[in-house]
Amino acid sequence: MQMRPVDIARKLNISTTTLRHYEENGMVPAVERSQSGYRIFTAEHIAYFVCIREMMHGFTLSAIANMLKPVMAHQIDEALWMANQAQVSLRNDKYVCENIRTRLLGEKKHNVELQEISLDTVSKSTGIIPSTIRYWDNIGLISASRCTTNNYRKFTQHNMDEILIIQALKLAMRARGEKYAVEHICKEMQHFDFTDTDQIAAIVASIDKHLTMLNRAQIRSISALYSLCTQVEEGRYEAW
Repeated sequence: MQMRPVDIARKLNISTTTLRHYEENGMVPAVERSQSGYRIFTAEHIAYFVCIREMMHGFTLSAIANMLKPVMAHQIDEALWMANQAQVSLRNDKYVCENIRTRLLGEKKHNVELQEISLDTVSKSTGIIPSTIRYWDNIGLISASRCTTNNYRKFTQHNMDEILIIQALKLAMRARGEKYAVEHICKEMQHFDFTDTDQIAAIVASIDKHLTMLNRAQIRSISALYSLCTQVEEGRYEAW
């Protein structure tokens, strides 16, 4: 089956320019041309276009392109593992969200506020990787102290709260569709009230709603990816 670009674009409710954009960014297999120079799109190309449109519900174009490249190379499992990694990352964001709710909206344990905590322990407790915590400390978002003997960072319970709030503000920016900016986080942290449980609860609720919607969108997208992978493996493409 062969279709004209205009017919495919109309079917997908997009422009032919968008189709060319997908092609130019290597998101579909190489497209042959007729003697007169017109693109020849086959059922295989249509399957990729359909997959791209479905995957856009849960992933960026760059992420989709990265996952489709191994599919075109018939490295199906690599593509599926990449999709799995995206879900792992999203699940970690959910874990952090739950930590924020538990620590900052739950009952405080004042008797351990002065306890010094290692970087590894803070990372495991918050779900934030050590390199990110070090970066936030280096730029002054948090203020970890140092051991006099080995110069290792030492953290307090308040530092852990700060780390979770920083991540909460970061995730809240994503939920609003804004690009993460350190400068913006720095300004918000300067005036953030850790005793304002209503504000914290509102932030957590917005993050949780966003993550739930994104999880559904990613699962829908991965389903489309799996469908394409099956067609590629079998060498048979679904009729449109």
